[in-house]
Amino acid sequence: MKKETIIAAVVFFAVGFLAGYIYDAQKNWNAQPAAAGSPHVQENAPSGAPPAGGTGGGMGQSLPEGHPPIDTAAVVKTLEEQAAQSPQDAEVRLKLANYLYDNRQWQPAIEWYQKALALDPKNVSARTDLGTAYFNAGRAQEALREYRKSLEYDPTHQPTLYNSIVVNLDGLGDVAAARQAWERLNKLNPSYPGLDRLKDRLEGGGASASGSPVRR
Repeated sequence: MKKETIIAAVVFFAVGFLAGYIYDAQKNWNAQPAAAGSPHVQENAPSGAPPAGGTGGGMGQSLPEGHPPIDTAAVVKTLEEQAAQSPQDAEVRLKLANYLYDNRQWQPAIEWYQKALALDPKNVSARTDLGTAYFNAGRAQEALREYRKSLEYDPTHQPTLYNSIVVNLDGLGDVAAARQAWERLNKLNPSYPGLDRLKDRLEGGGASASGSPVRR
């Protein structure tokens, strides 16, 4: 094997390892404060206050005290290079989509979710995340389209049903469709977090913006 080939292989491996390490380290660090709270990562509606990032540490957010600085652009660039080197790898595309989502870069996150799903169309969690990215970008109809596709693959996927309730209420004001989704989720899991609050909203005709779509 030529010396240049060996060097190139070592460099590529090091770059890939660095990207994965930075991404996973940021994700694990930011997940620690949330362990005692809700089991779901929440996102707010596109109107009103800016939506919070999925796992924290995103654009416009303060990192936890003592957290090392994260070079977001460098992580994105490294993951993009990994994706270019692995054209059939859905996982690296999904990792990049999630990272962009966590940093509230909705449009590029949408594009990378689409690329991941082109390789792995039955990944209902990724499709739900794509729908929620659409919602945070102010595109409620497209969010619901992805939720419907997700439910075609898995009619019992609870985060998708929950998101369908919220987006129908806050995105379209469609109380009837939201109620239908609520009834489906309630049959599957009446203890699903936030479901009781959404019931109160439905009984009040959809008033009060107390719901928010979940990340997955």
